[in-house]
Amino acid sequence: MNQDVPEQLVEAGRGYESLFVPALFEAWTKHLVDGAGIREGSHVLDVACGTGVLARNALARTGANGRVVGADPAPGMLAAAKEIEPGIDWVLCGAEALDVADEAFDSVISQFGMMFFEDRQKSADEMFRVMKPRGSLAIAVWRSVEHNPAYGDIISVLEQQVGTAAADALRLPYRLGDADQVTTVLESSGFTEITAEAKIETARFPSTRQMVEAELRGWLPLFDIFLSEEEIHGVLTESDKTLGKYSGPSGEATFPTSAHVFTARKP
Repeated sequence: MNQDVPEQLVEAGRGYESLFVPALFEAWTKHLVDGAGIREGSHVLDVACGTGVLARNALARTGANGRVVGADPAPGMLAAAKEIEPGIDWVLCGAEALDVADEAFDSVISQFGMMFFEDRQKSADEMFRVMKPRGSLAIAVWRSVEHNPAYGDIISVLEQQVGTAAADALRLPYRLGDADQVTTVLESSGFTEITAEAKIETARFPSTRQMVEAELRGWLPLFDIFLSEEEIHGVLTESDKTLGKYSGPSGEATFPTSAHVFTARKP
């Protein structure tokens, strides 16, 4: 796969895996693997899999007799994922048009992807389509910024130092904080036995500065927001003050994160 993907995209995927996965996403995988009831021999689809941390944890549960497929529209993410775990089938596609067969999976899982789906209803319909009858669903969606205060602090600094567009780009992952919004989508697709549980995990970044700089140089450009070095310096200087409360003696930044974990079944 890497031969067909521009190296800068592969490097971006590797960077995402090395920083964000251990700092932010790894801790959440157990909630989804457990919530979906994945077991030995299960056939599992991970939607919006990124570099595959959730898919890898599912594979550890399914064993040699199971099958895990990871689907994502970003070729750089999938290239990095395949480097780490070639034993998973990595499929390049969006959630709105999953390139897999009908009723092929015992479980469908998705970690922090639904907020970014272009058409959430169509994506839920697709997850329903590819699931076997009585199959299980488990997805994680960030709660609102009020429940994720460290990112609320960064958003405030961006608003003050750069402007609303940059702040809104960082608000985007938290726009589905109302559990009823997601429940309504799942019900409309035909899912039943829907539950939503608020959970908290601890994020651990090497430092607050590294955390913020990753957002400035990695996240904002995805929305065509390119800050000057002077602007970046200003944001980092101010965020050092604002986020200092999350730093320990070693400089490591630790803070709580909160998400809803949804589970459901296909009748």
